[in-house]
Amino acid sequence: MQFPFHLMAGVLIPAALFPATPSPAFLIISLLIILVSILLVTLLFIPFHFSLNFSKYGPLIQGGYRIAWLGITLKKKEILPQSGADLLASILKKDSTIDEEEENDRKEEKAKLTAEKGEEGKVKPDKGTEIEDSKGERDHDTERSPSPGTLLNAAPAIMNFLMDLLKTIAFEKLSCRLCFGLDDPADTAVLSGYLWSVASTLGLFRANVFIEPCFEGERLEGVFEAELKTRLIWIAKAVINAFREKEIRSLIREVAGWN
Repeated sequence: MQFPFHLMAGVLIPAALFPATPSPAFLIISLLIILVSILLVTLLFIPFHFSLNFSKYGPLIQGGYRIAWLGITLKKKEILPQSGADLLASILKKDSTIDEEEENDRKEEKAKLTAEKGEEGKVKPDKGTEIEDSKGERDHDTERSPSPGTLLNAAPAIMNFLMDLLKTIAFEKLSCRLCFGLDDPADTAVLSGYLWSVASTLGLFRANVFIEPCFEGERLEGVFEAELKTRLIWIAKAVINAFREKEIRSLIREVAGWN
């Protein structure tokens, strides 16, 4: 019974790839290829689970999120009850701290390069050179800003990409109870219609979604809980489809300064 298999293997697969006496290096490489293949398949097809919960009553906001894969918690964060102003201030403070650290790193790296050039050539950069460098940096930053025309041309493709990403998400649980109001009752009614349109587009009517407009003034209270999952294979497919659009490729080249 083994003869047909060996005959088929000899015809379809070169014998050099499967020597009669495999060397240890061949076995190790084969094992690594199998392990990497299993890991890629596992990452692409086994879903990631996300849990979200947020609530706001009066001025206080609280909630948290959790990201898990194969039952293992990858990241988890809890937001203690605090006002919206305090929450926004903490987020802005964190962002400013990161920006300061990046700016300090850039200054240290530039000072190090300047010192190395000064030691090698014994010539320090004059003011004219510094002005040209700063002008070049400004021009480089300007080149990284996309033009409004490019953004406008890429807008439909970007919307299609976002919709493809939304389709990769499967809601296992969704509960939303929202009560909101604006200064103008007409604006409140219009916004309520937009929210129900979004819920209809995402097919959320079967979920526990309740939107209550308040026409007596500004108000925003409610609870949002969701458990969803997504697979990297579908996200990768959406990204590949987006890169196939000429407008998105042009936008990325312009932002990256490749034009």
